[in-house]
Amino acid sequence: MRYGAFRIAVVYLVISLLWITFSDHFLFFFQHGLSAEQILTISSGKGYFFVVVTALLLFAIIRSDDRKLKQSEQQYRSMYESNPNPMWIYFPGTLRFISVNAAAVSAYGYSRNEFLEKTILEIRPSEDAEDVIASAARLENSINDSGIWRHLKKDGTIIYVSITSHKISFNGQPHVMVLVRDMTETILFEKRLEMINKDLQNEKRKLSETQRISRIGGWEFFPGEQELLWSDEVYEIAGILKEDNRRPFDLYLEHIFPEDRPMMINALNDLIANGKQLDVTHRITGLDGSTRYIRQLAKIDSGNPETLKITGSLQDITELKMLKEERDRYQLSFESTLNSMSDAFFALNRELIIIRTNEAFRVLTGRDSSDIIGRSIFDLFSKEQNVFFPVYQKALEDRVICEKEDYSLVLDKWIKLAAYPTDEGVAVYFTDISEQRSKDARLKEAVERYELVAQATRDVVYDMNMLQDHLIYNTSLTHLINVLPENIKYNLEWWRGLIHPDDLAEVVRGQEIIIREGRTNWECEYRLNCGNGIYKYIIDQGYFVYDEQKRAIRLIGAVRDIDALKRSVHENRQLADMITRVNNMIIVTDTYRRVRWVNKAFEDMTGYNLGEIGGKVPAGFLSGPESCEDMLTALRVKQELREVFSLDVIIYTKERVPLWISAEFTPSYDESKKFQGYVTVCQNITFRKEKEAEAKRQHDLLRKIAWVSSHEIRRPVATILGLVDLMNQAEDEAERNEILPLLNRCATEMDQMVHEINNEIKNVEEFH
Repeated sequence: MRYGAFRIAVVYLVISLLWITFSDHFLFFFQHGLSAEQILTISSGKGYFFVVVTALLLFAIIRSDDRKLKQSEQQYRSMYESNPNPMWIYFPGTLRFISVNAAAVSAYGYSRNEFLEKTILEIRPSEDAEDVIASAARLENSINDSGIWRHLKKDGTIIYVSITSHKISFNGQPHVMVLVRDMTETILFEKRLEMINKDLQNEKRKLSETQRISRIGGWEFFPGEQELLWSDEVYEIAGILKEDNRRPFDLYLEHIFPEDRPMMINALNDLIANGKQLDVTHRITGLDGSTRYIRQLAKIDSGNPETLKITGSLQDITELKMLKEERDRYQLSFESTLNSMSDAFFALNRELIIIRTNEAFRVLTGRDSSDIIGRSIFDLFSKEQNVFFPVYQKALEDRVICEKEDYSLVLDKWIKLAAYPTDEGVAVYFTDISEQRSKDARLKEAVERYELVAQATRDVVYDMNMLQDHLIYNTSLTHLINVLPENIKYNLEWWRGLIHPDDLAEVVRGQEIIIREGRTNWECEYRLNCGNGIYKYIIDQGYFVYDEQKRAIRLIGAVRDIDALKRSVHENRQLADMITRVNNMIIVTDTYRRVRWVNKAFEDMTGYNLGEIGGKVPAGFLSGPESCEDMLTALRVKQELREVFSLDVIIYTKERVPLWISAEFTPSYDESKKFQGYVTVCQNITFRKEKEAEAKRQHDLLRKIAWVSSHEIRRPVATILGLVDLMNQAEDEAERNEILPLLNRCATEMDQMVHEINNEIKNVEEFH
């Protein structure tokens, strides 16, 4: 529009100048034939004509440009409104929508008015707000590709969009126009594609891992070029380095054992010539010098002679070979083991035909293998006499292990039989248990007798079959444990569940040590849950029974309730600990007044220890020079009368230092009220006795002072008073002079007494 206005101005200027120049020259050319008035009229008409013509011309030009401008604006608005991609204009200062096209309204679900009430932040997840603001601030004047963003539809759906924006002038102010392309399907497709690629990578990794674990590798061979391609697993299986630059085909043939190489080459040639599938097992030598067994499988993948391609795989079956050899050795060992067994053994197929026996069975039946193998079991034991037939049949049909003990009329023995299902049929082991049944009968009688004894003592007697994990208790169990008979379980796990958690490990460890060392007697004290969460101390004494292979098969034992005894011992220990820790001296004597026990306080205070005074009479080593014989005699009398008494007495330490003690003598008795001796508790009162002696001395001094004050001082006072009275009655000076010496002597005597009192008081103060 700017260039159109300039063009109009230039055209108008050129036409105006040309018109003025040529019209004035033309008028000047004809001015001689015209009057001044005519010239003026023509000049004015010429101007009017020019203005009218140029006005019409300008109108036509401006109208044409305006029509083009409106057409351009209409095309631009049509492109904005009818654009299939969402578009909008927003104000950068507030980020508020100013205008949106129909595609935006349709794509986002908001109405046009709802759009115009929002900002561009409100159609995005809140966590993207800071990034949106920063991106808007970075916009340049050119077209800006802002990349992929997340937008929110009205229904909350998140879509992925590509944003293109550029700055425009709208209504005379700077704005930003945005073009949006929905990339949701593309992004989701890329994510799905990424997930598929990840899955493919995982599957490839799993396949590689599976091949590595199963020791399988793949290869391709092109006979025309003698080119051999390997997977990575082949290098590892064949023990060939990837860095080796030799041809893989020649390299692999070199690793095959020389005696196996022709077999591999012939099979490969047969595949190429006749199309026969290759299946060869050969040996190779690994890098570490070990021998490996490799199975090769291959087929022709492309039959075109010019592009013949063979696809194959190889598997390291060294372990399988080793297992087969081990199985063969095991089979021989198994046969040897069967023949060395003392139990008879035979195996039946599904038709109950004997297919295998051991030496013990052949000896028992008195027949050779050739006369037994391949015959029906009923040819040896008729169905009517074969009491174990239901056992074979159940093991064969139900595929479960079956056991039975019964008397065989054919063998005239008690037999314990076990039938085990096998792939071929059933394997049967049986043992002569006639002697064992006899022993069990005797054992049962012994257990019944012991049960009677156990009922009298309330001990819990048990018998545990360790191989079958089966426990048998006597009826005393319900006396010890508050449990209903129907809630009792007969296995080791149930019993160990009753043991206190802090004691369980010690119980298990003790049993394991006994079994490991092959000993028989086991004993352990532990706490047992006897119901309602109450734990009691019990002592469990057991006897382990071992079989010929030194396996522990039975544990027979008895459980005794020692809770009262245990708690009594614990209380006694606590009491002994308390007695040991008290500060008072304690002496325990027997019925003959001999020392049985003293506490640590006695040893610390006297210097005597129990080892040197045990069995001695206390009076013999505690007496000294100041001991009162009469008091010792009175003490013995009171002890003989078994009285409770107390007294204060002097004793002497090991260093012969005297101590005053206050002793309380208490007789002790056992549960049957039988006299056991005396318990003497002694308290050191030496300090108290010393204070009492000091107080007595103070009291004596005070009494002496009081006596002097109240008696001795009265004599000179009375004399002085009498002399003063005589002086008052004297008639002359001479008589008074005779009284003065007497008065002076009494005063001197009184002064001496006062000094004596002061000295005594000083002695009392010094004593304090």
